[in-house]
Amino acid sequence: MTAGAPVDAEDALRRDLASASGADVFAPPVPSDLDARAPCAMVERDGGVRINEVMDSHNVTVSVWAGTWSEAMREAGDLAGALARLPSFDGASVQWRTAQLTALPFNAPDPAHPDIPRVQFAATATCRATI
Repeated sequence: MTAGAPVDAEDALRRDLASASGADVFAPPVPSDLDARAPCAMVERDGGVRINEVMDSHNVTVSVWAGTWSEAMREAGDLAGALARLPSFDGASVQWRTAQLTALPFNAPDPAHPDIPRVQFAATATCRATI
């Protein structure tokens, strides 16, 4: 990785959310055993912006699958809270400067897995680029 390259936010958030919440969190792709893993969540980077020479803002969507709609919504709410607290989480893999929820959890049926309830939320998290 070259200096100034964005960190792999999907992997960093996957690790940090799993550590902060105890949830099963992965980065893309969606695993083939999704039904057996539920409840579980996926962090996917949707883009972002370079704030300055050393800071990046990462836009992410977190998808949460579970056995029932209420369980998916509860798990998504717990993960949203964990993500919002990352700047003060001592065990983070990178120093998250900010973490802001940009869309609270909402029902988002998954056309690829119509029998597994899915809830999503969106966030923006900032951290240093690699140096």
